[in-house]
Amino acid sequence: MRAALATLSLLVLGLTACGPKLPEGIDEAQLSEAVGRAIGGPNTCVLIGDAKGRQAWRGGAYVSCARNLPACDGTTTTTENALKAWAGKPARFVSCPSSADGVNSVGWAMGPVPTGEGKPPRNLSYVAMMEGDRALPGREVQERVERAFKKAGF
Repeated sequence: MRAALATLSLLVLGLTACGPKLPEGIDEAQLSEAVGRAIGGPNTCVLIGDAKGRQAWRGGAYVSCARNLPACDGTTTTTENALKAWAGKPARFVSCPSSADGVNSVGWAMGPVPTGEGKPPRNLSYVAMMEGDRALPGREVQERVERAFKKAGF
């Protein structure tokens, strides 16, 4: 039994080691704090992923990132699926109502993670979502989260 658990543990560690990670020099705690201050809240999610949409970092609760919300084009999506769909594409930001009564709205921002001056290109994409009765418009989400990325060292 112990041997089986040890093998399983090594397999899980091996699989997670192969996944995308934040670039060297980016402090995860600093990134979490900067994004949290910029757009943090219980109904927010920020994902950073590689060119294939594989997640390298998540800011926000799993439940917030996995919620089906209006994509503001007549369809619904999750933040996780939006990352897969928009990885490597140009920046986009949108907002729309997210509740039937129009009280709640959702703001989406997505695009390439900005590269700071003198930094190497990292080929990372992000999706940021904020939903609720005090959600920021997509354009404001974009500006705030991209400033947070710069503060964190991107």
